[in-house]
Amino acid sequence: MVNKKILSGIILLMLAGLAVYFWNNYQITVTERPDKPIRLPSQISGQCGIENCHGLDITCGPEVPEACTAMYAAGDNCRQFASCRKTGNSCQVVLSPEFNDCKSCVEKCERESKDSQIDFFQCESKCTSTEQ
Repeated sequence: MVNKKILSGIILLMLAGLAVYFWNNYQITVTERPDKPIRLPSQISGQCGIENCHGLDITCGPEVPEACTAMYAAGDNCRQFASCRKTGNSCQVVLSPEFNDCKSCVEKCERESKDSQIDFFQCESKCTSTEQ
């Protein structure tokens, strides 16, 4: 009976020693949650926005880019007249009459100024102004 007490005491001391050893050598550091909020994926959050960055072919959906390149593409000025609207479970493109007018103007500039980019951009700059 005395031997059992001594044996159990030795085992407890060994377990305590192992616990201290692992605590000191393999200590897990607890990090605080970052200040930046956690963003849900757009499919779950139900985000609805313009998915592509440039051009006249506008698509709406949950894959909204965080940033776009500074590269200009034909018709980018017209994009200010387009938006997206969530209707029920779908995300739909909303094109204003100004967008359609601007798009027609840009397409006309492309046809008329095939050979000169300078002429094209001069023509296109008038598509969003009142001088159309």
